[in-house]
Amino acid sequence: MDDLEQPVTQDSAEVVEPAEHDEPQQELDADSPDLETPEEDDEEVEVGGRKFALPKSAAETLKAERLMQADYTRKTQEVAETRKQIEARAAQVESQAREQQQYIGEIAKVQSIDERLSQFAQLDWDAAIDNDPVQAMKWQQEHRALQLARDQAVNVITQKQQQFALNEQQATAKQVQDASAYFQREIPNWTAERDNQVAKFAVDSGIPAQALASVILKHPQFAKILHQAELYTQLEKKQTAKPKTPTPPPAPVTRVSASRATAAKDLDKMPADDWAKQFYADRSKRR
Repeated sequence: MDDLEQPVTQDSAEVVEPAEHDEPQQELDADSPDLETPEEDDEEVEVGGRKFALPKSAAETLKAERLMQADYTRKTQEVAETRKQIEARAAQVESQAREQQQYIGEIAKVQSIDERLSQFAQLDWDAAIDNDPVQAMKWQQEHRALQLARDQAVNVITQKQQQFALNEQQATAKQVQDASAYFQREIPNWTAERDNQVAKFAVDSGIPAQALASVILKHPQFAKILHQAELYTQLEKKQTAKPKTPTPPPAPVTRVSASRATAAKDLDKMPADDWAKQFYADRSKRR
């Protein structure tokens, strides 16, 4: 009985399940041919006078940035030009305002007279005389007085305009004289040519020409500042400019002169007397 084998129960038996054999996973390598990014075609672009071959995407980006920069430059120039026009218009309006202040009363008087005369222009004079001759006569007298007053007011305005223009010319001439004296006194070697150079430098720097002239006449000290700034700019350009490599002078041509070889005398072609002399001369040298 002891030798009988006990039945194997489910609890006591070890169930050995077959191991699952997973298929080996293939590791993805970044250098695998399947993952390689296709190469872009190159495109030639020019930068600073030199040509470069860039990937097409980089070249397109560079072109887009150039277009944006060109658009920005164009808009900046348009804004600067608009600003010049506004400043010129403002200066003109300011001058007109100063001028009108001289005879603003006469202008108001002329406008009032013109309104009254426009009423008379709509009047039927024949009907007015038929209806009320006395009143019509009074209106005629008023009409003539208004016309006379208007002519007088216009004459006053004309005279004041002429006087204002004369005063402006004299004031400008005085400013020019004072500014010229300041230039000669404070700025060494100031000439008309130097004046043009400084003015061009100021305009190229963004200062409107009309505004520049007005400011310089009133405050000539600004001309000295611009003069110094222009000199400094020229000096800075010279210092930052790349020195040009001097071209070496061409090497002198070496002339080789060949020495003349002493022509050997052909004894066979010599006359008999000369041959004998030469023969004995050579013989005596060998001794």
